[in-house]
Amino acid sequence: MADLIEELRRFDAQMEVRLAIQPRMPQEHAVGTVAEADGMVWIGDAGQRGYAPDEVGEQLGWS
Repeated sequence: MADLIEELRRFDAQMEVRLAIQPRMPQEHAVGTVAEADGMVWIGDAGQRGYAPDEVGEQLGWS
């Protein structure tokens, strides 16, 4: 978990967080409830908000 926290520290704490999924057609999903189970931290999906801009796929190395 420390690696995720360290990555997020690079950004303004006031920014919204979204999950990008499906590299061939990146979708934008809101972060939902965060929980602990089976010795892991789970980030829940709060639903699709639309499609991510092309720049997102490029920045993630998906294109």
